[in-house]
Amino acid sequence: MELEGLRRLVPPGEAEVLWVEIADKDLHFLDGVLMVTDGLANVRREFREEGGRKLFKLYIAPGQLEEVRRLIVRAGRFVHIGEVVSGG
Repeated sequence: MELEGLRRLVPPGEAEVLWVEIADKDLHFLDGVLMVTDGLANVRREFREEGGRKLFKLYIAPGQLEEVRRLIVRAGRFVHIGEVVSGG
């Protein structure tokens, strides 16, 4: 590709963030499910605690939020997934 062609490329949008309530032991399962989706989402080991619950941070590729939400619901048939919260 020519340099001029590279200059016309548009940078991707900002990643969206979801916080997912899930147990430490089940996080690996969710991570595995999302790893095979070719970059739809990235599970972080960053978490926040709220009322004795752990919510882990997921970065979602631009435009893929609904697809990732569907995958989380499907994963919830195999491991317990609690609240899912949008936002930074």
